[in-house]
Amino acid sequence: MLKDLKTLWTIKRFRILIVARTLSNIGNGMSPIAMAFGVLSLPGSNASSLSWVTASHMVPIVLFLLLGGVVADRMGRARVVGVTDIIGSFVVATSGILFLTDHATVPLLCVNAFVFGILNALWWPAFAGLLPEVVPSEHLQAANSLVGLGANIGFTLGATMGAGIVSTAGPGWAIIGDGATFLVAGILVLQLQLPTKMQTGAIDKHPTMISQLRQGWSEFYSRKWIVVIVICFAFINMCFEGFLGVLAPVQMKEALGGARDMGLMLFAFGAGSVCGVLVSLRIKPKHPLIVAMGGMPVVGVWMLGAAVPLPIFSLMILAFISGIALDLFFVMWMTMFQTHVPEEALSRVSAYDAMGTNLFAPFGLFLAGPMAQWIGTSTTLYIAGTIAVVMAVGSLF
Repeated sequence: MLKDLKTLWTIKRFRILIVARTLSNIGNGMSPIAMAFGVLSLPGSNASSLSWVTASHMVPIVLFLLLGGVVADRMGRARVVGVTDIIGSFVVATSGILFLTDHATVPLLCVNAFVFGILNALWWPAFAGLLPEVVPSEHLQAANSLVGLGANIGFTLGATMGAGIVSTAGPGWAIIGDGATFLVAGILVLQLQLPTKMQTGAIDKHPTMISQLRQGWSEFYSRKWIVVIVICFAFINMCFEGFLGVLAPVQMKEALGGARDMGLMLFAFGAGSVCGVLVSLRIKPKHPLIVAMGGMPVVGVWMLGAAVPLPIFSLMILAFISGIALDLFFVMWMTMFQTHVPEEALSRVSAYDAMGTNLFAPFGLFLAGPMAQWIGTSTTLYIAGTIAVVMAVGSLF
């Protein structure tokens, strides 16, 4: 594995990509805390208000992911990643300015979140197919691990910075910082300068968008192992998005230490993610998906712990273990994906994967706030945690 790491670090494009991903994830670590406590601080806002803002971001991701897959395979993955990051930086900064100037309202934040969601829908399939264009296939697991390591270190730093900035200067500055990281990351990715043949997906003919979507669906559906995991994760992610985006901030505000404790929990989650990547660097299991899914039940247990709620130190331990499990899964999943799906269709198949995985996430976000108000935050967390545990265990059979 050390030989893989040394080889990867000699590839200039890989170094650019890992720096860009690390920077953008510093912003991703800031944003959940900043946006959640920013929305909850608005006059008259409540858990349902936060549900509207977070769901407004997730809905366009589900709606436009398939389009994103085709756009990435046609226009060039590096170009799509770079441009969407740069445009997204200004969209995010606008939300920060709204908070700083006391003009932030739930409807305005929903509009910004929707636009940013469209950009994310274009970004994800492009990024998912980018790494095989940058590194040789025999180094993909190590490359995924290193990119994940940088991303998780960035997220952990961002969560710590976000909690501190929100507590001392308010959410607006944290959100503007988030936008700045996207701007720099986008400029870096545009420097990759991939060969034209690779940027166009090596498509000699010019099939229609519909025919490309059909081809992507055929590649996706023909691999039953992908379909099974995607179905299970559709339910797990529904619960996890509702938990992290709405229920956890509300529970922290109502029953624990607010933004400070949310920051501590996300810091532990990020630290666990770093450890998960380090574990993935050391192992090459015979059955990677069984190993990857074996840790998923702990994510549901984390939600159940928040429902009690357990003391923040106990929640940090559960968050840490969940971070290990999720990132071990991510590295194994991406490596399997990138080695078993044809490169020319990778972004389209990744789009079907991401769309299926996030299919119910908007419902989780939409329902989390109203359910928390109707039956209580803890009861809602018990329901979400139970569903996540059942689906994670079910995927192993």
